[in-house]
Amino acid sequence: MLLAQDLVPPATADPAGVWFFNWVIPIAGSVFIVLAVADVIRRRRLTWGFLFLFNSMAVYWMETIGDWGQMLFYSPAFAQHHMLDWLPLKTPNDPLFMPFAYAVYWGVHALLVLWLSQWLSSRMGWSMLKSMLVLAIPVNYVWDFFVEGLATAMGWWTYNPGIGPVLEWDSGGRISLLWTIGLMCTWPNLIAYWAGKPPIRGLNHLERFVGLQRFTRPKVPADQLVSATTGTDGGVGIAVGATGARKTARTKTQEFDDYLNYEVTIPRWRFELMRLGAWFLGFQVTFFVFLVLPLVALRTVLGADSPYVP
Repeated sequence: MLLAQDLVPPATADPAGVWFFNWVIPIAGSVFIVLAVADVIRRRRLTWGFLFLFNSMAVYWMETIGDWGQMLFYSPAFAQHHMLDWLPLKTPNDPLFMPFAYAVYWGVHALLVLWLSQWLSSRMGWSMLKSMLVLAIPVNYVWDFFVEGLATAMGWWTYNPGIGPVLEWDSGGRISLLWTIGLMCTWPNLIAYWAGKPPIRGLNHLERFVGLQRFTRPKVPADQLVSATTGTDGGVGIAVGATGARKTARTKTQEFDDYLNYEVTIPRWRFELMRLGAWFLGFQVTFFVFLVLPLVALRTVLGADSPYVP
């Protein structure tokens, strides 16, 4: 007699292309991580790319809980890790590639929706928020159906039996058409909007939400600084020298700070750690509230069961 953890949906037993997930995604993800860390070291500032990558990886631990709620089963053919076996609710298999995929996937998605929203705003004269609300459902349905549709058709994972209407491919893989994809129209767009489209000149929504503006002051424009240093007795030559002849090459740190519209009034290392904390808190809370909690709650309320994700 087979135990529940030994049951495998036939579609996921031996899918093609497993090598890509076991090797290419971890290697590519590692390259992005190294590049993001190197950029932070070079600039001595936490960049948008690093903050989005780090915090996308940081919410990964909740993925397996949400997968239990949506009855998502990963193919056992993938290389697996067991770091999350301590969780009381989880999907049976945790693929090794998933943390690396999280590092890149959400950032690419955010850049796409932010770019499309900016384009729509420029064409229609709308605010960024209105453009993102208009694009949320169509863009995310196309994006998610392409990714999830390919994955479930290939047998890399499946929703079995799934909640709500589902589509079953000839391979036997199943994709939910309403519940899971519908949820994906919320959190990815919300977190992208709150993070803002890079490059960022001021504090974003995540940073202002925790009050980081208390530790900044508006930056004085460069032309006003020149006027302030120019005297009334013919000191124009000095001002020109300050901005022209005496101008030296800017470091990466100075270039980063030059673009900002604020100055920091506390030690910069403390401010950067507070920025990291603001992003971390925002990602963790919203990912749980908008994705994990609804998935787990609905399965619990419905009493839905799965022989593959008990």
